[in-house]
Amino acid sequence: MKLSNCRYLFCTTYSVQGGKEMTLDKRSTAVLMQLINNDSYLSIDELTTRINVSRRTIYNDISKINDWLGELGLQPIKNVRSLGFILPEQTKKQIPSNIKKIQAWHYEYSPVERRAWIFINLVVSSKPLYLENLMDRVRVSRNTTIEDLKVLRDEVEKINLQLIFDRMKGYVILGEEVNIRKAIVYYLSQAFLDQNWNSLIANIQFQLYSMNEFDDAGHYLIDTNSINSVYSWLFDIEKEFNIQFTDEVLYSLSLRFIIFSIRVLHGNHITMDSVEKEVLSETEAFKAAKQISARLEEIFFTTFPEDEQFYLTTHLLGARVNYSEDDFRNFSLSENLREIAKKMVDNFEKNACILFQERDMLIKNLLLHLKPAYYRIKYGIEIENSIVDSVKTKYEEVFLLTKKVVDPFEKFVGTKMSDREIAYIAIHFGGWLRKEGVSPVSRKKALIVCANGIGTSQILKQQLQGLFPAIDFTDYVSIRDYEQKNFDVDLVISTTPIVKKQHPTIIVNPILTDAEKEKLLRKVNVLFSDGNHKVLSLEGLVEVIQRHADILNREKLIKDLKQYFVRPGASINQRKKPRLEELLNLEMIQVLNSVVDWKQSIVKAAEPLLNKGCITNTYINEMINNVKKNGPYIVIAPKIAIPHAKPEYGVKKIGMSMLKVKEAVSFSNHPKHDVHFIIVLATVDDELHLKALSQLTQLFSNHSNVKKLMTLNSASQIHQFINQCVSEI
Repeated sequence: MKLSNCRYLFCTTYSVQGGKEMTLDKRSTAVLMQLINNDSYLSIDELTTRINVSRRTIYNDISKINDWLGELGLQPIKNVRSLGFILPEQTKKQIPSNIKKIQAWHYEYSPVERRAWIFINLVVSSKPLYLENLMDRVRVSRNTTIEDLKVLRDEVEKINLQLIFDRMKGYVILGEEVNIRKAIVYYLSQAFLDQNWNSLIANIQFQLYSMNEFDDAGHYLIDTNSINSVYSWLFDIEKEFNIQFTDEVLYSLSLRFIIFSIRVLHGNHITMDSVEKEVLSETEAFKAAKQISARLEEIFFTTFPEDEQFYLTTHLLGARVNYSEDDFRNFSLSENLREIAKKMVDNFEKNACILFQERDMLIKNLLLHLKPAYYRIKYGIEIENSIVDSVKTKYEEVFLLTKKVVDPFEKFVGTKMSDREIAYIAIHFGGWLRKEGVSPVSRKKALIVCANGIGTSQILKQQLQGLFPAIDFTDYVSIRDYEQKNFDVDLVISTTPIVKKQHPTIIVNPILTDAEKEKLLRKVNVLFSDGNHKVLSLEGLVEVIQRHADILNREKLIKDLKQYFVRPGASINQRKKPRLEELLNLEMIQVLNSVVDWKQSIVKAAEPLLNKGCITNTYINEMINNVKKNGPYIVIAPKIAIPHAKPEYGVKKIGMSMLKVKEAVSFSNHPKHDVHFIIVLATVDDELHLKALSQLTQLFSNHSNVKKLMTLNSASQIHQFINQCVSEI
């Protein structure tokens, strides 16, 4: 058992000499696990928040843990004032070998996890499952289980399934097999959130055995050996077909293929369309699916119908990958998607008012994501472990802009994309936003380890490059790559705990908040603070000082030393993104009857910004040159144009101005490029303007708003109407 990878709460009992037993209760063990899984100090406030108890309770638990460690002969938890608690590394290593027995596991499921496990039990079990059975498997009270079943019933109804109770059969899931399979994928992602392979296997080993489901030979229907076998087969397929799945996809595929096999064993089969089968049979993925199904037949002593092989093919095609060359390719599909990727990049540039410098690379990586997304959407396969909430919260503007540019892909697939899918595309665009104007410099070397794929790695890399100009982030790799290969780097930043730690390792979230950035800055700057790749220990320094001088106030000394030594190498950009009404005030709005041509419309529209010192004449000339060179790309919607250029061509400070011309000005010979509103945008970087731009696009995306603006004939009327609309956005 690898405690460093576990997320369980357990009651640990250790027998000492003389028969005395020292026992940690569930909550104390939770505190211990937080310290085991953390590489740096944990403050009392962090622990109270994570465990949801009082400060006094945490101190009592720490005392209990230290007593327990003392009986084991291990070093206790250290409490460093102003920094927090830390468990010595030697203690972390020795805990597993000193635990004589684990009396019981008490993993406390969240409501989401409980419902997921109830569903998985119901679709896997060949035996009747009654309320008491489900209570035992999710380990909560009768009333809580009943409430979970009510919520689960409502959830599955949304995907055309029914949860019913039958006196003879117990609780049963009814519906078309294809919908049950979709639900299996979804609930598996809910049951195993944020785990690496080792902790996932540990969880399965305990939880799935409790199902007591056996085949005719008395073997477990689900066991970790089978899951590890499928994992290994998929790993072999990666090599044979020259691709690499993301880590979490490899985990997910291993689990779902086992569950699908049990459904087949119980006589529940998928039926595939004959035309679809003909198309799928030409793919390399079908060859791989046939190999896997043949091996699954050996494990479950059953026959996989051809339709089931084609069904496995759709899951392989829909799996997110880190890279893919000549494998699993439909060349006609690839060319269509490449054109769509180009259109999406064009539209993003137009809507975000930026010009990507590395367009070809962005298009290539976007295509890598769009291909499996096409199959996922086409066959209704749920994306694994979505980070949609995180993207929506921390990159709201990028998400909203992405939602506007996926239309070509949606038309090609023939259906709307879910927010879960859009979030991953938003990550691809977000990963390039901060690349504009960045030139590499001499840096220390660091590696990013990420289980979530290229898009997540890219956006994390851009955040880190902005934070640490003195560090060269050489690459981003999967967990498996890092654990199997050697890398010449000074630091590893990972989105998930890793077993192999040859280098200093810091665990972070894929999308960093400002507070997390500040904490990361402190950690890295302490690590490299003396310029020789050594970690400066302030506590060690204080110990030296104390041997040669009297310290009047130890806490204040440590605080002052931290301020002296730990100076962030880059400041966090905490500038508030201005809203539309803050930029487009009354003096920035003009109304004219007509202009000579589109060039004069840009000049006139930019005058307020020029007079206010936001831009120079060079910026105006560059906006005109961009239209000459790239065509009327600035016409983002009927009647509306947003001319812009890169900040280096004369932007002094952020600003926005609007010109309304009553007589339309044309930006081409096509009527769709006739414009009445010219909004000039000047921004100092690729992000500060996104809040105002998002509100502006929402304003103009409403046809009634545009219709109303067309009737307004003065700057004050337009200003008043815009403020009224923005207050409602």
